[in-house]
Amino acid sequence: MLRIEIDMFSGRPNPIWIISDKAETDRFLAAVAEATGVTAKQGAGFTGLGFREVRVDLIADDEPRKRRVPQQFALASTAAKDLKASGALARRLIEAMPIRSEIQLVEHALTPLNAKLRRAILERLAEYLGDPPRIYRPKRWPPYNPLRTTIKDEKCTTCEYEVSQFNPGFWNNPTVQPKNNCYNYARNWRTDTYAQPGRAHGAQTSIMQCNTVTAAAMADGLVKRCNCLPTSEWPRRLMALVVDNQAPGFDYHWYRHQRGGFWGHKPGGGAARNVDNSNVVITNPETCDRGRYNAFCGYFYAGRSVVIN
Repeated sequence: MLRIEIDMFSGRPNPIWIISDKAETDRFLAAVAEATGVTAKQGAGFTGLGFREVRVDLIADDEPRKRRVPQQFALASTAAKDLKASGALARRLIEAMPIRSEIQLVEHALTPLNAKLRRAILERLAEYLGDPPRIYRPKRWPPYNPLRTTIKDEKCTTCEYEVSQFNPGFWNNPTVQPKNNCYNYARNWRTDTYAQPGRAHGAQTSIMQCNTVTAAAMADGLVKRCNCLPTSEWPRRLMALVVDNQAPGFDYHWYRHQRGGFWGHKPGGGAARNVDNSNVVITNPETCDRGRYNAFCGYFYAGRSVVIN
């Protein structure tokens, strides 16, 4: 059996399904084994916003493996030696994506499999393969400093909030990184639950638009920028929300203002960073390269009373 995951979302769970048919599994693995340079280590390629790779996992420990086929690997990864051939195999998987999976997974509650989603994935894959993004690998992270700084909000000078030293090492720990997403990072709260706006308060949404995600996040306690929070809410964070709202809206993404004047973020289960899709340090989340996340929804404060899950 194979577990297929399209690594492309940031806030909601990625599209995932299981291939249980033995003949289909054997045919696909044979195609992978016959090709050269198509597989890559998962997470070794592009890790920014938008389509990243197709992850394939062999999920039974007693099945014979094809020679040159790892237990887990990525296709359509910029780390693959032959991206074109790797992308063709990824497209083959996506085109066969079930509209309704016989094996129901927890992730399907938030990311149901349907024809509209399949079309969107194929569209994003085509864009990705047509103009492959650059791989971003930081040479050295800034040193960790646990102290916070309180600053005046330049947009509404009667308000203050706190900025923290950029500390990606906390989020990029192998036991933390895959279980926490952009919402966790922006709120600066590790839950290990892939937190969803509104879920902690029964107000979660499956409609990925600015107004619906905003309403869900405000149910958690976020307030819009310039609605000043008192010192009792220390530490207060400044967060920014964007949405991929094309045809008709598939995902959201959050950023957090950091000490030093830049913004940090964490694309889904990927690594935390302070650069955009063009590898430029983010000084303005409204104008940075966000890939398909074209709708800027606004800024919010999150105080200590904001609870997420």
